[in-house]
Amino acid sequence: MASSLSIIIDQHDGQITFTPDVPGAKPGQPLAAHSGDNVTWNNRTKQEITLKSIQPEGVFLCDPIPAGEVSNPIFNVTETVRYSWVRQNAPPRPALPDAWIVFVQT
Repeated sequence: MASSLSIIIDQHDGQITFTPDVPGAKPGQPLAAHSGDNVTWNNRTKQEITLKSIQPEGVFLCDPIPAGEVSNPIFNVTETVRYSWVRQNAPPRPALPDAWIVFVQT
């Protein structure tokens, strides 16, 4: 049966972090998800966040997430996705993910 999972987007000392909303999770830790699980991002920062898939490229994750709101639409997991947030007025980062959802086959 599919689960509903969430990732918290927060900001500490100017750094954006992604943390799975599960007990004991640490910032940057991957979210383990199974096929068909539904994921939302909870933006606790004071800025709009736009997510971009890095690997694979071009996967639609969700619309831009307003400050203090939850992502829309819900993302349905079908594969491992590494993603980053789109930085405004900042040099682009190398193609390394800020975070990832790890697709776990069972």
